Amino acid sequence: MKSFNNRLIMVCCALILTFFLMDDTASAQMGGVQGPVQMLPGGAQGGSKVGPGMVRLRRLPKLGRSTLVRTPEFQTSVARSSRVRRARQWAIFEVEYDTAPEWIDSIDISYSVMTYNKTRDGKDDYSLFQLRATYLDIQKGEHAGCVLLAPNTMARFGSPVALAVELSIDGTVLATESTVSDKNLPEADWWKNPRIIDSPIVTRRNGLLERSKTPFALINMDDYEVVK
Repeated sequence: MKSFNNRLIMVCCALILTFFLMDDTASAQMGGVQGPVQMLPGGAQGGSKVGPGMVRLRRLPKLGRSTLVRTPEFQTSVARSSRVRRARQWAIFEVEYDTAPEWIDSIDISYSVMTYNKTRDGKDDYSLFQLRATYLDIQKGEHAGCVLLAPNTMARFGSPVALAVELSIDGTVLATESTVSDKNLPEADWWKNPRIIDSPIVTRRNGLLERSKTPFALINMDDYEVVK
């Protein structure tokens, strides 16, 4: 009798287990059970990776006088130095871009700026400034990134003659634009061309500054994403 009861319990358990398995299968076929949400690189939700159409560079600044901006002035209670100096000019490079996903965790923008100057003996002298900035929590819509050259940097190494921007997510370049005002520089891929950037008349230098590290950081703060 005890053996019969044990077999009966085992049969009942098997029937219950079979019922639940059949119910789960039916629910999955009807769409009642869904797999885990797939996350795109950069935090966008969906089933495929972020593609070039989801990020677009909209505008680069024109090189020349329009990129020159005077140092902003702030009212403070601190007395000014007795040494009176005129307002100086920075070179400002503001790049506008659009994003399509609802959210992207981070976007990298690589900036390359070439300046031109003459040496004391009259020879051509180019300087290459490069900087990569990482912007966080990018919401769908219009955005701007910005870098600058300080007044002393331009006074020493010359005025900007070329600008290039690469926008990437997770190491994949999704958008590229460049502008050149020097006839000796090709507009396409000049910042990656070894014949140009490794030329004896081109020197790599530090000095390109992300906007948040300049006096312009406190102006229209909500127009820009947080920099990592």
